[in-house]
Amino acid sequence: MNATESTRVQFERNVRLYPWYAVGFNAFAWMPIFFLYFSEHMSLERVLQLEAIYYVVVVLLEVPSGYFSDVVGRKATLLISASALIVAYVLFVMNTSFVMFVAAQVFLAVGISFNSGTDTSFHYDSLASLGREQEFARREAIVARNGLLSGAIAALVGGCVGSFALHWAYVASAVAGIGTLVIVLAFVEPRSHERATFISAGFLRQLRLCAQYLRQRSLAWLFGFAVLMTVLNHVPYEFYQPYIKLIGADFQISGEMAPAVAGVHMALAMLIGAYVAAKSIRIRDRVGIGPTLLLSVVLQTALIAVMAVALNAWIIPLILLRVAPRGLMTAPLNAAITPCVPQAQRATYLSIQSLVGRLSFSAVLLGLSALAEGDAVTNWPSLKRMLFACSLFAVVGLFLLLITQRWCFSAQRESSTRRGDS
Repeated sequence: MNATESTRVQFERNVRLYPWYAVGFNAFAWMPIFFLYFSEHMSLERVLQLEAIYYVVVVLLEVPSGYFSDVVGRKATLLISASALIVAYVLFVMNTSFVMFVAAQVFLAVGISFNSGTDTSFHYDSLASLGREQEFARREAIVARNGLLSGAIAALVGGCVGSFALHWAYVASAVAGIGTLVIVLAFVEPRSHERATFISAGFLRQLRLCAQYLRQRSLAWLFGFAVLMTVLNHVPYEFYQPYIKLIGADFQISGEMAPAVAGVHMALAMLIGAYVAAKSIRIRDRVGIGPTLLLSVVLQTALIAVMAVALNAWIIPLILLRVAPRGLMTAPLNAAITPCVPQAQRATYLSIQSLVGRLSFSAVLLGLSALAEGDAVTNWPSLKRMLFACSLFAVVGLFLLLITQRWCFSAQRESSTRRGDS
């Protein structure tokens, strides 16, 4: 085998192993139990502060990690991601102090942010190295499916083992993380990856260009929608665990069963979200982009409001729909933004959009922690107070989007008409 054939075999290995990388990376067995685990060791105020710290660190690293990937390489970035996740899981299991929890959250944020964007880039670059770019869309769909299925199975595993001891969910995640690291070590740097030199002046100019696109009414509306939904999509995710636990206590269900119930609940919610995502473009084509996105806001706002109104077992099946708004909005939102932003600024623009959304949610968490001040444990009055505040925030955001939607998208239609006439 000559050098060219050997290199091609390595790139083929990248393509063959990458779907399994997605399986390992997305095996977050801790997701159904993390709030319960944190609450077991500290007050509700501290729990919310920990979550805020995680989101702040992700925000700070999101864009720099992308530049690191471009300058140093895809494989090195994925190695940092996988290694950081393993360190985070080990620190979570040790759980000796609040400071150690903070350190674990920081490493978790490093693992998530260094994967973001680089995974997709690595996949495309590996296919491009083989001259098979046309396969990207089909293969990326398979990867997305694998990630969702892995997340659903991991949620079931984490919930079940967490019923015996909550820290075992992090042990299971660490095992998956080690498998992910082994896969990354088997990767080779794609041939098509070109290193670039980071120039701060160029970066600042890029930011100014991205800001100028917000002068377009439709993009400004979509930007505001994306920021609002980043916050709203996280609210049920953050609070459904203590909600289920409180229901279990209210109905004299064993507290040890809460992790298992949460795991099953998360797995089903992810499967529903995947189903809705598959139908989202068909819905957009039928009713239009604005109504489709507004429908996702209405659905998530209604779920948060229902949770705030009552602590009742009949609400648990409704919370299964919490991933559906994200599934409904993601493809239509990306399809609406991507053609409006030139390729040279697209990734930066989307990073800024994500950055503002995460910062907004971090600010909301800090505000909610103030509402929980003095509560040693999660109780229904404090949870109801926080969910009610989130409901008000959602209603205000929905109202603003409703009154500006026609104005923003009518301007877009008029601009398209003028271009067609010319």
